[in-house]
Amino acid sequence: MRTRLRGWFRGALGAGLALCGACASTDYPDLNLYSVDQDKAMGSRAYEELLAQSATLASGPEVETVERVTERLVASALELDHALAPRFDWQVTVLDAPDVVNAFCLPGGKMAVHSGMLPVAESDAGLAVVMAHEISHALLRHGTQRASRETAAAGLIAIFTDEPEEAQRAGVLGSLLLMMPWGRTEESEADLLGLRIMANAGYDPREAVRFWGRMAAGGGGAAGRLGEFFSTHPSERTRIADIRRALEEVLPLYEAARAAP
Repeated sequence: MRTRLRGWFRGALGAGLALCGACASTDYPDLNLYSVDQDKAMGSRAYEELLAQSATLASGPEVETVERVTERLVASALELDHALAPRFDWQVTVLDAPDVVNAFCLPGGKMAVHSGMLPVAESDAGLAVVMAHEISHALLRHGTQRASRETAAAGLIAIFTDEPEEAQRAGVLGSLLLMMPWGRTEESEADLLGLRIMANAGYDPREAVRFWGRMAAGGGGAAGRLGEFFSTHPSERTRIADIRRALEEVLPLYEAARAAP
């Protein structure tokens, strides 16, 4: 009887994960077990630990560029999001890492740009693409949503099985059918909100097409060699196509920002 029940639970878990995975790209739960204050506290702790372990740039043209772009983007976010953006403690640091092409924004608004991102960005507008994207992750609270889903998934697996091998298989299945599609959805959401933020700040959103083209050409595509299905990020082809479709909506924001005093 125990064997039959365990088999039924495995089947139910697999079916549930598959069903959720099928709808994950269009409709996923905004589960978040954390408060906004917890977002800020967690992000601040992680930021302090990062800065304690990293070499940073205190001045120079890279710092001036990053601070200039970030200031405009945060002002734009504050204008577009009156509920959450004013509650965050926005801060940016340039990490002295010329070989790293990366930038991020932690929950609560703490940001960092690796100096290796600037040559790929090529301009203020190029940097605005990636920074607005990262700011959007924080505003959409993707970090703590992801942590909440992982906690819920671990609890679900623990209910269905106490055998390590079965738990590992369920974890792999859940990652492929749930976590990775949700991750790709979050990336697309951050792309679209990021376009609005950068356009409202007066940066040409069409630069996003060129920026992601450069990332793909330079081998910086986050989807990796195994393809989009096995990644938490959409392929650059998918990303660029989605951005092109969104340009009609966000270009008026850019034109209005350019026309403003």
